[in-house]
Amino acid sequence: MTADRPLTYQQAMDLGLPDQRARYEELTGRDLTARSIATLKARGEYDASKHPDPAGYPPLTVAGHLEMLALGEAIAFCYRHPAGVGHAVRAGATWEQIAAARNTTAEAARAAYREWAEGQHNYAGMGDAEYAAAIEAAGEPAPAAGTEDTRRLGEIRELLSHFDWEHDDRQLALEAIERIADGGQS
Repeated sequence: MTADRPLTYQQAMDLGLPDQRARYEELTGRDLTARSIATLKARGEYDASKHPDPAGYPPLTVAGHLEMLALGEAIAFCYRHPAGVGHAVRAGATWEQIAAARNTTAEAARAAYREWAEGQHNYAGMGDAEYAAAIEAAGEPAPAAGTEDTRRLGEIRELLSHFDWEHDDRQLALEAIERIADGGQS
């Protein structure tokens, strides 16, 4: 980050939405004006008495362009956050309506929502009941606790949690995973 300006997505995400938007608009305005001045000069149409002073609108640097990209992604994430899909579903929207709003297909919208819900459940503390409701909202049966697949997945996770990828035999691990997946024990 230069002068407390984000150059990465994570740095941009650390800012609040109002700050993200204000800085993005500032950079966009400067970039558009600098490009317009350059275009007018290239055409021989620049008039210092009618057009902005180029000194006040220097072209963006590499850092400026990276900052704009990072801010744009952070802002877009906020506005297209997958939780909004869940709100729309709970309000009664159909997957076809959500797909039209997101410029995608109903199945792609469902898949993205399921993927988000799984990530929230696995890594961000979404509870089992909320996860089951999200999966059900995606048009799939709610995951049942203690199903055979859940047991197998637990066994595979347990096996992998103790696996040393540098020193253990990968083939043996794959064979153990296959046995578990086929219903056998590790």
